[in-house]
Amino acid sequence: MSDDAILYEKDGPVARVILNRPERRNALTDPMFTQIVEAYHRAEQDDDVKVIELMGKGDTFCVGFDLRDPDLFYEGADVGENNVRDGIYALRFRTEVMRDMMFVLKPTIARVHRHCIGAGLFLTLVADFAIASDNTVFGFPESRYGDAGGVWCFPFVVMQCGLKRARELLMTGRKFTAQEAERFNFINHAVPMEKLDDEVGELIHALCSLPRDSLAFAKSFQHEIYGTLGIPSFFLPHYTIHPLALHVKRKADEFDFRETIREKGLRGGIEERNRRFAGKYWNW
Repeated sequence: MSDDAILYEKDGPVARVILNRPERRNALTDPMFTQIVEAYHRAEQDDDVKVIELMGKGDTFCVGFDLRDPDLFYEGADVGENNVRDGIYALRFRTEVMRDMMFVLKPTIARVHRHCIGAGLFLTLVADFAIASDNTVFGFPESRYGDAGGVWCFPFVVMQCGLKRARELLMTGRKFTAQEAERFNFINHAVPMEKLDDEVGELIHALCSLPRDSLAFAKSFQHEIYGTLGIPSFFLPHYTIHPLALHVKRKADEFDFRETIREKGLRGGIEERNRRFAGKYWNW
């Protein structure tokens, strides 16, 4: 992976953080997470910047983690002598990334288009605002790899769209439309692709019209409310429970994506996943 997988551009009071792997549909890696946080902190420390815009280069926002490395996809919790400890360390890193993105002291806007899947949707969850093109496909597909839904993001999804809907989206892993994402409160607005930049620009203009001190106070006050609501604790299950969940035993007739990849390769693993997970809720 090249060092420019994350780009940083400054346009007056706007800092743009750009996912720059269009050939991989902006699939994410751990080094990219580090670069995203570094870019956010760079913008945070620049007094000329009022707003941070997160976007993806090319024809899609983000399809989630890069699946070419199964152990990366399973977040560092490799099967081995130190698997639980290794998983906790790796997952704590990703927890800190998401927390740092959520607690940055400048407003953040996710500009979303075409695909917002898995870890890409995680990035949107911790953004202050999200605007998407109306042809965007969303989803938490972890269940389609033999898990039972993402652990760390469950309370965030509950908070935004309620318990029953959260269970449906996370335990079935079904895809959902931009219109549903707006109705479920994952995004602020769904607009035609040709109007996406204008809609984001209008929001940026509104935020940049406010005084710097007012923006900083608003964000810090929101963080205080997050604490009152217990939101900081939402991140803890990601590196406390999740490493253990990854080692749930599977019977011979139950799908294990990582082991299937090891036996059949990535293409074969994906073909087997698609064969097993079919029907109304699973069909992608």
